[in-house]
Amino acid sequence: MLRVSTMHQFRTGEDSLVARQRELLAVQQQIASGKRLLSPADDPLAAADGAGIRSAVAQFDQFRRNQDHAQYLLNLGESALAGVIGGIQDVQEKLVAAGNGALGDNERRMIAGELDGVLARLVGLANAGDGAGGFLFGGARSGAAPFAQSGADVVYLGDEIAQRLEVAQDRLLQVRFSGDALFNKIRPGNGSFTTAAAAGNSGTGWIDAGAVSDPAALTGRPYTLSFSVAAGVTTYTVTRHEASGPPTTVASGAYGAPLALRFDGIQVNLNGSPADGDSFAIEPAGFRPLFESLAQAIAALRQPVAGDAAAGARQRTALAGAQASLAGAFDHLLLKRADLGTGLQELEAYGQLNEDRTLEAQTRLSRVEDLDIAAAAAELSRRQLTFEAALKSYSMVSRLSLFDFL
Repeated sequence: MLRVSTMHQFRTGEDSLVARQRELLAVQQQIASGKRLLSPADDPLAAADGAGIRSAVAQFDQFRRNQDHAQYLLNLGESALAGVIGGIQDVQEKLVAAGNGALGDNERRMIAGELDGVLARLVGLANAGDGAGGFLFGGARSGAAPFAQSGADVVYLGDEIAQRLEVAQDRLLQVRFSGDALFNKIRPGNGSFTTAAAAGNSGTGWIDAGAVSDPAALTGRPYTLSFSVAAGVTTYTVTRHEASGPPTTVASGAYGAPLALRFDGIQVNLNGSPADGDSFAIEPAGFRPLFESLAQAIAALRQPVAGDAAAGARQRTALAGAQASLAGAFDHLLLKRADLGTGLQELEAYGQLNEDRTLEAQTRLSRVEDLDIAAAAAELSRRQLTFEAALKSYSMVSRLSLFDFL
């Protein structure tokens, strides 16, 4: 016969009562917090799933902050480039006005002074800050402006490092740019070649910026267009400077103004009356900074030409080249500004996608962790009843004693 001691009965009753109380307390805590999982032990698989979802939500939050900061920087950059483009338009208008033959040296010098102010404005825009001690167009350089100006000379002091932010999964968007690529790596002239008058030209001949007549025929070599005057007849000769060996004559003939000359895919227009020994250089367009093209235009406007037809012709050639270079810079920066606009559109799309994914993840997390209040209320009632029954049972058992039967 199995004997059950009074101590064993009491201990068993206490354990059952404590267990029922613990279960009741757990449901009460769930209802108070609104969460089904109070600890990983409640449902290890669901807890692991919830941890993964919370990690994804945190990542989406970081993407949102990166997107906001990227949008801020791109808006600043787009605004600065818009200012530079507006400045180039101002320069173009003034250069057109300076080409008026009725203007004298003093008027052109006044225009040059106005262009000095535009140059300083453009440098200031190229040194635009990000509002936090950095610069928009200095690459990764901070602490000092990327462009330094001394008179008409402007030097780039930044670097070529592109700074990017992760705005979506595996998508890094550039938010800071190299001022060298934006403002220095610009093709002068018509974008393929440049034209220039020799400094010693004594005639009134001038040349325009030219154009490409056949891209496939371009050689990428420099040329010299020279003139000879004998017995009142002016002839021209175009020689191509080869990589090695003597130059090659590619065109020659009698000159008559105006003259549209074509050779090796190049077309240039000439006018005026070149003197014997005058020449023009036609060279492949390398890279020329925007500020240098503007500085050359300013220098040309400051040259006195009154009473000197040869100087006037040289100035006309220089201004034609400057206008073509600035037109190329205008197109170049329009494309760069469009790139920033594309980045802003991309950010908008990623922002909407990020919001959708965040909402989806939060919905999943709610299904995993949140409490069904109606079901929890029913469970609370059931466990309350169970606890009260255990309490009454223990109360009755605890009063049992042998003396009750004596």
